[in-house]
Amino acid sequence: MTDVVCDLDGVIYRGDTQIDGAAEGLRELLAAGVNILFVTNNSTRPPHEVAEKIRTVTGVDVEEDQIVTSSQAAASLLSPDSGPVLLVGERGLEEAMIASDVETTTTPGEAGSVVVGLCRDLSYGLLADAADAIRQGARFIATNTDPTFPTATGLAPGAGSIVASIATTSGKEPEVAGKPHSAMRSLVRAKVGSNVWVIGDRLDTDIRMASFETGWRSILVLTGVSSASEAGDRPDYVLADFKAAVNVVLDGRQPR
Repeated sequence: MTDVVCDLDGVIYRGDTQIDGAAEGLRELLAAGVNILFVTNNSTRPPHEVAEKIRTVTGVDVEEDQIVTSSQAAASLLSPDSGPVLLVGERGLEEAMIASDVETTTTPGEAGSVVVGLCRDLSYGLLADAADAIRQGARFIATNTDPTFPTATGLAPGAGSIVASIATTSGKEPEVAGKPHSAMRSLVRAKVGSNVWVIGDRLDTDIRMASFETGWRSILVLTGVSSASEAGDRPDYVLADFKAAVNVVLDGRQPR
């Protein structure tokens, strides 16, 4: 079976706006019996909400177990015995901790770990608490370090901008859970076979993730962050959009 590991922001949609041809491409893959796994560094939504957003934006039926998020990857680095976790993030991160039976705290001195993701209602006080906890010895985990993410109106600050602030203030660098790092790759490997295509809009996350795995082929699409001039020979293909990428997958072409 062929597996497609597909990014979302900048590939399938920008904000709440579908990228032209995305729904048609998804339907063609499903009709051909391709297994689609949506793998996102966006930590803000839990998997069931991500699936619902894909259904709402594209009209294509997607199940929760087809979603892997960087919040889940961060939670996989922890255990119920890890001690309370101070979170800088949104509902996706909170629900990932609940699903993994990881206790949370809002008190820096109690935190055994600090997990940082995208947090659009971020306060100065929460930044200070996170840095305080890390300086006191808490483990520092980032869901991802993407500096930006694509929206319907352009690029917005990503989780990486928040992670960088906390790293600067605390004097420590984080362990990173999301693409292209090993925690995320482990979650993905558990859901795919050996014939894997990765479709994404970022060289440093999507395309680099594919490069770590033997036999995984990659397609950079130009509807998000990275440009063709930056690509070099890192992706197997550089294509205009997701629909063009689907055509290559279904043609079964070999890498260039």
